[in-house]
Amino acid sequence: MKIIDLTVKRPGCTGHPVVRLNRVLRELEDRRAIIRVKTSDIPVKVLERLVLKKGYKIVKIAVEGICVEVEIEKIDTAL
Repeated sequence: MKIIDLTVKRPGCTGHPVVRLNRVLRELEDRRAIIRVKTSDIPVKVLERLVLKKGYKIVKIAVEGICVEVEIEKIDTAL
């Protein structure tokens, strides 16, 4: 399972956690992953919308101080 750590901001526009998350989710090949992010950078509701837009759902949320760790899983589209 891949761990995506966005708790450290990088310089420039493309270093913002939202931009990095979108890029990583677009390239992610795993069915499951863990995302770590500061809630001040990406609130949980926004995070939920972003992963849903990329075809994932949040299956577990763990708040650790100012950070949140969410486990995501690919949504099955075949019924």
